[in-house]
Amino acid sequence: MTTIQQRKEVEKVAVLIPAYREENSVGEVVMEARRYLPDVIVVDDASGDETALRAENAGATVIRREENGGKGAALIEGFQYVLQHGFDAVIALDADGFHDPNQIPKFLETYHRTHLPVLIGSRMAEPHLVPRVRRWSIRVMSYWLSRLMGVYVPDPPCGFRFYRCDVLPFLLETGSALPAEFETLLHIASRRIRVGSVRISKKPHRHKSWISPFRDIVRFIRVLKKHYHKARREGSRIRMVREDNL
Repeated sequence: MTTIQQRKEVEKVAVLIPAYREENSVGEVVMEARRYLPDVIVVDDASGDETALRAENAGATVIRREENGGKGAALIEGFQYVLQHGFDAVIALDADGFHDPNQIPKFLETYHRTHLPVLIGSRMAEPHLVPRVRRWSIRVMSYWLSRLMGVYVPDPPCGFRFYRCDVLPFLLETGSALPAEFETLLHIASRRIRVGSVRISKKPHRHKSWISPFRDIVRFIRVLKKHYHKARREGSRIRMVREDNL
């Protein structure tokens, strides 16, 4: 049975990058990430362009998926790889340049200071760089996550994250819907795994978001209700953890 230790040293850390049709940016992201951690894994989600080739040329280990399954499926395959290859922790970030790999040391420093097994990036330290509607949707998600699940995270949809590898089996349990940011975070909250946040900056000139804040809120509330009712049925009592000032 997997257990979560209060304190655990991490020495072997991988960077995991799910990618779909990101041939124009993935190479640079890989090269920047390898300045801090040598093991960079790119899961190419059946892109059909040169995403995999450019990631390989930049020094990444590339896992090629034969069928497109979305970001969640790519993350699952990457998590399985890091568990099979003996890593202690993994840092996930996007391939499109929205997440700045130069922020990787912040996650490592915060972990060594706090030993929290899950760290989630927060763009809310620079709210002026986040569009107003998006900023509002993030605050709504954060409020309801805190109110219903007892875990405070300033930026729940942020995909720039640190996971200690003893957390990953809980995300890969049979029947888990996992996929991306919302479901993963709620799986963690429902198991009383402590969560912290790391203030990060983004590259405002590099990325145009195609994410709909309103659609995200609807999806988030739907998934949150499912986990909340499940936690109530099981009699779970989730402790409040406020780590937003890390």
